[in-house]
Amino acid sequence: MTEIIPTAIHRPADVVPADPFGTTVAIPAPMVATVGNIAGLRPRRARGDGGEVPGADVDAVDALPHTEWSIVAAWLKAGKAVTTRRARLADTAAFLRWLEAELPGVGLLQVSEDHLTHYRDGIGTGTASAGLARPGVPLAPATVARRLSSLSSLYGYALRRRLIAVNPADPVERPEVSTVGTTPARTVEEATALVDGAETIAAAYPADAAAVALLSVCAVRVGELVALTVGSVAADAGHTVILFRRKGGKTDRMPIPPRVRALLQPLLDDRSQGEPLFVREDGRPFDRWRMTTALRRAATAAGVDHTKLTPHTARATAATAALDAGVPLADVQELLGHASPVTTQRYNRGRRKLDSHAAYRMASILGGGA
Repeated sequence: MTEIIPTAIHRPADVVPADPFGTTVAIPAPMVATVGNIAGLRPRRARGDGGEVPGADVDAVDALPHTEWSIVAAWLKAGKAVTTRRARLADTAAFLRWLEAELPGVGLLQVSEDHLTHYRDGIGTGTASAGLARPGVPLAPATVARRLSSLSSLYGYALRRRLIAVNPADPVERPEVSTVGTTPARTVEEATALVDGAETIAAAYPADAAAVALLSVCAVRVGELVALTVGSVAADAGHTVILFRRKGGKTDRMPIPPRVRALLQPLLDDRSQGEPLFVREDGRPFDRWRMTTALRRAATAAGVDHTKLTPHTARATAATAALDAGVPLADVQELLGHASPVTTQRYNRGRRKLDSHAAYRMASILGGGA
């Protein structure tokens, strides 16, 4: 990866509490010129330029005063997984835009509990003037909770580095997150047709076909999928497995069923171990948007409606279908790589659970069997 080293980055004067502990403060030294130099955070300036994150998010952080920039850059770099760094960058950039719009003159390290409570309410109700995905549209409780969690991590890091005296995000109450997943799952019949569609397009689009099969059968996260290399596919105890890094940085392995293995094989032949497993026709690596294109190609070939069909839809479909078929919760949890079974349980909303819902029984009781 080529480093992005700007000739000059102008940062405004510092706005930081003076010696919050009454001691000399050692400013973190992330040893990069821009957060765009941190692994996984290369800015995207134009379509197809190989950038990994929105350039505007990198610019929002790089515009911070030196001390604030240093703590954010060091915190981003401390994230042990690329997916963690990208989520942190996105959440921080959104907050910085809100801070500039709502509280001009308040520095990042001057933020209080009251400021963050106001931020939570604004993005949760859609009344914030900035920091929303779409103006006027409230963010989902899970998104609000995640953003507050990211900020709590940032301020906790600043507290540990002795740049602030308290973590202002700690006492801010998080919104309650539903225990029922909101990503719509497709039917088993549609999922089956999708894999059939992958096999149909395999000759013309081998990378697309293999990606769709892994998404649909193995429920791999799209971020985990795009990070795979040719060397990630290996033989182990008589199985073909993929070795990959889960969300949060844990290394995992997953067996690949023969049907999926057959679609992966063309991606392995005559290629070096370190090459990205999934690449476009022009040689550029896949990203999450290219994965969505792969899904839609397979859906079109199979006659499946591709409206709102995304990698996470495929993952939700696999999880729901497995639970609906009676696969033990612990086994589905392992498949999805969830740290908690509570997260896995959010996908337990398949056809069988709906078919036997008490609402139907009550209708039968009150309607005389109708």
